[in-house]
Amino acid sequence: MNNYFCVLPFFSYETSHASNRNIYCCQLPVNTDIKDVQNSIRNKERSVACSTCWKLEDQGLESERIIHNRTFDYYADRDLELIEQDALANGFTPKILKLVTSNVCNATCITCGPSSSTAWAKLENRPINYKVSDTSAINLKEIVQLSLLGGEPLVEKKTFSILEELIRLENTDCFISLVTNGSVELTQRQLDVLSNFKNLNICVSIDGVGDRFEYIRWPLKWSQLQYNLDKFKQISRYVSVSCTISNLNIFYYTELIDFFKANQIEYLCRQVVSPSYFAPGNLSEEFKQQVLDKNKKYYNEVESFLKFGEVALDKFWQEIDRQDQLKGINIRDYLPELANTRI
Repeated sequence: MNNYFCVLPFFSYETSHASNRNIYCCQLPVNTDIKDVQNSIRNKERSVACSTCWKLEDQGLESERIIHNRTFDYYADRDLELIEQDALANGFTPKILKLVTSNVCNATCITCGPSSSTAWAKLENRPINYKVSDTSAINLKEIVQLSLLGGEPLVEKKTFSILEELIRLENTDCFISLVTNGSVELTQRQLDVLSNFKNLNICVSIDGVGDRFEYIRWPLKWSQLQYNLDKFKQISRYVSVSCTISNLNIFYYTELIDFFKANQIEYLCRQVVSPSYFAPGNLSEEFKQQVLDKNKKYYNEVESFLKFGEVALDKFWQEIDRQDQLKGINIRDYLPELANTRI
């Protein structure tokens, strides 16, 4: 087995409303030559372009490479060794589709911005530049894994148009991951469409509990999220959480993980990469120690996250002040422990 193999350069295609370029993996730098990455894999070398994954793996964390190798192996119902043979023999064959349906969104999440959220554009009094991804050249019948993202895909009509097309093509065994902020209550029509897919994962973005959630994903409400979580569990046996770990929520890591476990929800935690001033390691050394003391139950995990990112506290607080003013809120009312670290 080639320990450098990754399914993404051979089977993955991503669309984006923010770019017209071909994207094979969101971790690759702009203008990466995918053939160079493929050749590195053939030569059993670490591609420089894949440094984000290698860095995570060297720290003992799961990378996109590991996650997608595992899931594609499962849903393609084929051993990874044979998948690698297919890839090296046949080259690029899109079967994993990550589709950003549009930038329509009802939230102004703290690490997001106007290019990915129409709500952010409205908050900043910018023109609403609606962007929807073109799927006309994609053969949905051959897709094995489909991830639907936004914006907020549950408020974008195209999301359900795509699902209805999969039903028409009789590709309902396809693994569907619907990534939502958890704020939208499903209509009966949406429930009927989703019920056709037995391999449906509703992946909810949760980065905090209670007030922490409401600050990070303003102006969403925690009570509505909890209500929708119960509804999601009624229509799908696969309800999971995507949790983004930043310097905003790492102090509350134990609270987060205990909530997921208490509610029997599978979760995946990833660190913020961009904007870099929200990386979990962008904290003072004194507060990092407080974070470790607070989260002794998950000490090793938290310690690994704290190693990610350089200290740029001035940029962080400038952005917090800007966003708090726009939203009419104050970080001290939501994240007092972090707010008290400001000099």
